[in-house]
Order: sequence, then structure tokens, then C-alpha cells
Amino acid sequence: MPRPRLDDARSRLLDAGLSLLARSGTEGVNTNAIARRAKVGVGTFYRHFPDKYALLRELQVRTLAALQEARRQAVAGLARDGADPVVAVDRAVRAAVHFARAHPEAYRVTFGRERLGPPRSRSTVAESSRPTAELLRRLQRAGRLDPDLDVDLAARAHATMEAGTLLWWLEAPKRAVAEDLVDTLVRLHPVVAARRGSGPHAGGVPRGHENDPSGHGVPDAREDR
Repeated sequence: MPRPRLDDARSRLLDAGLSLLARSGTEGVNTNAIARRAKVGVGTFYRHFPDKYALLRELQVRTLAALQEARRQAVAGLARDGADPVVAVDRAVRAAVHFARAHPEAYRVTFGRERLGPPRSRSTVAESSRPTAELLRRLQRAGRLDPDLDVDLAARAHATMEAGTLLWWLEAPKRAVAEDLVDTLVRLHPVVAARRGSGPHAGGVPRGHENDPSGHGVPDAREDR
């Protein structure tokens, strides 16, 4: 049998590692199992990764980059157009729900129990909450947000809640309709929950944007029942 090209072998190892880690968790997988699943020798594994944790970290970094790009594309142009920040929140949350649904294994490996690094360090990869904190800070300075809100804590709390809620949903998607999941996460976002005033959009996404025609909606949400 011909030996796989190095780039092909790396892709096969990542695919195999993702599948096994999502199913069995970090401690339930070893390098031999990953190599066997990828149909390469264990020596080939070590030519690409020093251990299973290095492979895990690459999976996480790739997943985070793809999720962040999905969010970026979802909100592209909104700040320039002067859109209500609640619309940006809705699109960013919607993009995350869509991403988790499309890539459940990658999402679980990146944000779930499988993400733990080696016992000596337990280092993890996490999505930065800094962009959300900066948005909250701008709104606070403009008098549009509760002045007593700790924006850094609020941003981190919502990021943690969003990831945990999506992990819960991925375990059994029939637990919640995707559109309801989006609506709840948007309503609990500090841009909405800590918003000052009682304008027409306070407490929720502006009407007409729940199923945004830009392509960032959650497809077939009502089929989750």
C-alpha cells in the first residue's frame, strides 16, 4: 500500500483525532488509537505531533479561528452602517449556534470536557471575550448601558454561558428549538440585559431581524422539535 503524503497524513490524523476525542475524551484516547484510526503508523503520528495534546490544541485553534471568522462575517459592515448593537449581538449569537450545529464534534472538543490539556498544566484554548467587553465599554461610556456593570466580567460570563448552553444543546438537539436558543442567548447578552432605557428594542433583538435574510439565520430551526 502506498504511504500517504505528509500533508494528507496530517489531515487524516486530525480527522481521526477529532472523532475519537469527541467520542471518548482526552483521557480515553492514545496516540496508537489515533494513528490506527488514521491508517498510518504511530511513527507518522510523532512526525507531526509530539503527543495527543498537541493534536488536540491544533484542533482547538482551528475550530476557534473558524468560529471567530463565522462571527466576523456575520457582523461585517454593521458598525459602519450604524446598526443597532443588538442586531450585531443577534447575528454573532446566531453564527455561533449555526457553527455548533454544523460542527458538533469540533465544538465539543474545543469547549467541552475533551478540551483539557495535559494534567501538569491543564492549559486550554478559549474564545476571547475582549471584543464583547470593548463593545460594552463603548456603550457604557455613551450612557446606553448600566454604569455599574463590570463589563469584563459580564463579557466573560456570557461567553461561558453561551458555550455551556450550546454544549448542553448538542447533547440532545431536541431539547430546544434553535431559534428559541438564539433568542434566549441574545436576551441574556449584557448588551440587551443591561441596556438602559425602554426603547422599542430594549430587552430583545429588533423585530424583523430574528430570521435575518443575510444568510446568517439558523437553518431549519423548527425541525428540532
